[in-house]
Amino acid sequence: MGKRSLQDASPVDLETACRVHADALRAITRKAREDEADLAQDACLRLVETAQREPVGAPAHLLFRIARNLVIDRMRGRGRAARLFQDQTAYEEHRCPSPDPERVLLATERLRRALKVIDAMPDRRREAFLLHRIEGLSYPQIARRMGVSVKGVEKHISSAMLQLLRGMQAEGFDD
Repeated sequence: MGKRSLQDASPVDLETACRVHADALRAITRKAREDEADLAQDACLRLVETAQREPVGAPAHLLFRIARNLVIDRMRGRGRAARLFQDQTAYEEHRCPSPDPERVLLATERLRRALKVIDAMPDRRREAFLLHRIEGLSYPQIARRMGVSVKGVEKHISSAMLQLLRGMQAEGFDD
């Protein structure tokens, strides 16, 4: 009788392969430290799932590749988590200084003036401007919502920007 094809491996045979290669599998997953056993188990499970979907020619090779990829994914995930949840003391050292009262007053005045200019715009111009700049809609989205062409939206927003610029310059806020 000839050598049995590994493509015909049953889940029991794959489980046996996982047991035979357990030490090598642990050597691969050891880098993940406390997740070592979980990753080894996940690798075996994925090997069995893969064999159910398609023929597996070299189960040991596939098992080791799956384990290596799982370890890499786990390490990347830890790196992302470490960056997200790093110690806040690093941020405390480089805290932004509080703005001085004069800058706060100037910014408040600029905002007040800009809102006044926007309120003075014709309704359709103001609507197009706010949909684009505040709600972040694209020109085609605004055109559909307002029932105008994209070219019409371009004209409304261009006119709004020009009106805003001139209104701010008239008040001395041209920087």
